[in-house]
Amino acid sequence: MSLSSLRLVSQASFRQCLLAPSILLVSSRRGFQEVQEKKVAVVTGASRGVGYATAKELCNRLSSGHIYCTSRGATDHLNTIIKQEMGEKAPMVEFHHMEATDITSIIGLRNKIFNKHGQIDILINNAGMYFPPCDDPTEHFCQVENTLQINYWGLKNVCNAFLPMLSNTARIVNMSSHLGHLSLIPDKDIRRELGDPQLTEQQLDSLVLQYKNHCTAFHDDFRAAGWPRCAYTVSKVAVNAYTRILQGQLEKRGNEYEGVVVNSIHPGSHHSKISQDSPLTAAEAAKSVVNTALLAHPCQHPRGKFIWHDLKIVNWDKGTSFAVGIGMSA
Repeated sequence: MSLSSLRLVSQASFRQCLLAPSILLVSSRRGFQEVQEKKVAVVTGASRGVGYATAKELCNRLSSGHIYCTSRGATDHLNTIIKQEMGEKAPMVEFHHMEATDITSIIGLRNKIFNKHGQIDILINNAGMYFPPCDDPTEHFCQVENTLQINYWGLKNVCNAFLPMLSNTARIVNMSSHLGHLSLIPDKDIRRELGDPQLTEQQLDSLVLQYKNHCTAFHDDFRAAGWPRCAYTVSKVAVNAYTRILQGQLEKRGNEYEGVVVNSIHPGSHHSKISQDSPLTAAEAAKSVVNTALLAHPCQHPRGKFIWHDLKIVNWDKGTSFAVGIGMSA
């Protein structure tokens, strides 16, 4: 099969997942379709930016359901604001306190949702942190520790807590970044290990811990070992690798999880601390996130992939950090 033919097949598969005929859709004034099937969703890190916009977009796109938004801070004012903004759909959305690095708070929310609904259909992992890389060894290590704790280990905490209560057609969307491309890891051997399709979760965890160890103020030899200074890059490369690993793990479990789809995405919106050309507002970026969260069942493609904000599949483990591969219109 030629490359052009492969692109057409992949594009058609992605489009079929977005607009599968098995789910009733009706037009909405926002230019997208409103999903009639009731959904239970969790959006972490939803207090501002693309997380908050994603919660609102998801609320607009669902005709009914329950959207649980999480924040590390107080939630009373967030609930007041979002319910005012959502108008007649206000009962669908609510904020809860949850810290991705605190397994007790995660399980507390998980149990609350389980007792009320029994399962969730959508999990959007947006909670994350970025620090401009620092030259001071002690401060840099603190940045590395905090970044990995939230962006990688915290994301895994949330996934592991909610995996047992996923519906059999659930969608997981892990927020990644344009800084999550493997080409940004300097050492070719580390790139080879991280990009290996057969990489296991245990091996990935070990590589993340190796990076952290090289960044301690005592060692401070991450550069000689082939790692970048930017912990955010390492965390998002790890998120992309974990996304592929998790999809494979779910498929190996058989019938119970074979309909579950996991993807990561670069939303493309402006980040207040990252220097980048960001053509999209948070509200615009949220549309691609929600499109990925609403991939209809059955969905053969994309699964375990890294998706750009224009819904192109990016080969994060090959080539350069530019979007390549299969695309479709949003």
